[in-house]
Amino acid sequence: MAFIDKALGCKSFLAEFDGDGKPLPHFGGQQSAQDLGTLLGRIETEGGRNVLEFLLSDASLHYPYCKTSLTRGVRETPTLNGSNGEPAGANGNLPDRQTILRQAPGLISPVWRADGSTILFGCLFTAHTPDTIDVGLASETFRGIVKALTPGLNIHFRIEKERQDSLCQRMLLSEVDGPAVLLSEDRTILAQTPGAADALARADAAAQERRKLLVKNKKLDAALLELAVATRQQTGGHPPVTESVPQRSFCISDANGFLKRLQIKAVVPVAEKPARPAEPMFIVRLSETSDVPEGVEKCLQDHFDLSQSEAHLARQLTLSGSMNATVDALGITRNTAKTHLRRIYEKTGVNTQLQLARLVHRLAQLF
Repeated sequence: MAFIDKALGCKSFLAEFDGDGKPLPHFGGQQSAQDLGTLLGRIETEGGRNVLEFLLSDASLHYPYCKTSLTRGVRETPTLNGSNGEPAGANGNLPDRQTILRQAPGLISPVWRADGSTILFGCLFTAHTPDTIDVGLASETFRGIVKALTPGLNIHFRIEKERQDSLCQRMLLSEVDGPAVLLSEDRTILAQTPGAADALARADAAAQERRKLLVKNKKLDAALLELAVATRQQTGGHPPVTESVPQRSFCISDANGFLKRLQIKAVVPVAEKPARPAEPMFIVRLSETSDVPEGVEKCLQDHFDLSQSEAHLARQLTLSGSMNATVDALGITRNTAKTHLRRIYEKTGVNTQLQLARLVHRLAQLF
């Protein structure tokens, strides 16, 4: 951009905006995108919308729009200082950056639209006025730059998609050994193991519609919402490294009354680019619940020194996958169950209900 600015006597922009017009820092930087967004947001079009809204939604890709032809009226008119008619800037004497950009003739074009964002390229010829600029030469040069930009953007986004797909596959395959899907926060399916969506549909938990997972089970829906909030709170939206955050596990009944276990885990990938915070993802795994024989309780007592009540709770919690269901089944208070569970954790060395369930299932294979 610096080369273009120097060669053409202009201020050039390559800026990305989301669907709401929020500037993103991925190309020319946050400040550059903010400057362009502020300028375009202050200029109205014939339809009553501002120029930024028009360019992000309705403007044709790669078409060079002349800034002055888009203008119907400027919302914020600069004040004049003295009799020479010069616009007053922040110091009352010199034009500020926004005033200079607003007065400059220029060309702007959307050069990319995808996944709810639009990239704009613009040249504002700050060294010229509408009377001094060679419109034909400026348009020809601008079109040439746009034509050169397009293949580069195509390659960039193709590489970015391949990188993202590879990351999703690694995250999914390293975490699961059964039917599972990897979701974005808006429940777009990023990756899945073979037959995972069909398995969730047979369990009456969710259905796939194009790239989205339509959640039908209320527990699953609530768990995904809770994990999204917990993930944001724990990472602050800017995770420095890959980390696991809270997870949920519970049992559901399919149409035939057979128990299935749903495990939902939130993960946050490494943010390779500091300016682009990593978004949380969610692994939804479906597994068959296997029978846990009563002999497991004796094994837990003998090898981990659990009391009879603690061993009974460990087995029942593994079977139900829910503390509420376990409390009801055993006829004990929730406080008593929490006390038992704390002692179970201390004696067995596990830290979560999921880890406890895995331990109990491993012991069940001995019988």
